[in-house]
Amino acid sequence: MDSLHDGDVNDTFVTTSKAARLLGVSQRTIHYWMDRGVIKSWKTVGGHCRIPMSSINRLLAKRREELSESDGSQLTILLVEDDIELRTIAREVIANWGLPVRLIVAEDGFDGLIQAGLNKPDVIIADLMMPAMDGFQMIQKLQGAPELNHPRIIVVTGMEPEAVAAQGTLPPEIDILYKPTPYPHLKAMVQEALKHRG
Repeated sequence: MDSLHDGDVNDTFVTTSKAARLLGVSQRTIHYWMDRGVIKSWKTVGGHCRIPMSSINRLLAKRREELSESDGSQLTILLVEDDIELRTIAREVIANWGLPVRLIVAEDGFDGLIQAGLNKPDVIIADLMMPAMDGFQMIQKLQGAPELNHPRIIVVTGMEPEAVAAQGTLPPEIDILYKPTPYPHLKAMVQEALKHRG
């Protein structure tokens, strides 16, 4: 967390609750972003968190820029996968589908939460076995974030079905596919999400 003197002395500062309202996310998401350094923050002498408006405005500008790059009819997909080779393959395959989709990529569960909050994806495709925060933990946190408007979550995992079931933490509405990724099946799911959106 930064010192007050790290920012612009002319900056104005807001509470975490006001920052949450301005950015359209929950206070939990704001605290998570603060911990990860996505937005700057500092603590008052009394221990209250304050966030500079310049940091909020940067996030809002980034969101506006990303939205302007989309024609509004695109489906936003968030891919959360820690394996760089699998991310590369997924990018190429999805790009060749010829569907109106915008792909956002995250490298782990922590990054997945950040990108979900920033981009509000329609579909989230997630691995389960990832370092630091695994897919089980990420999905649990995503489902506790109502501002995301309940994206469709598709798990693609290398775990055996018995191992996934043993965790007992995946909600029943989540689709589970097993690696190697069955891309034709995944494409059909994305097409179904496009129909729903339309």
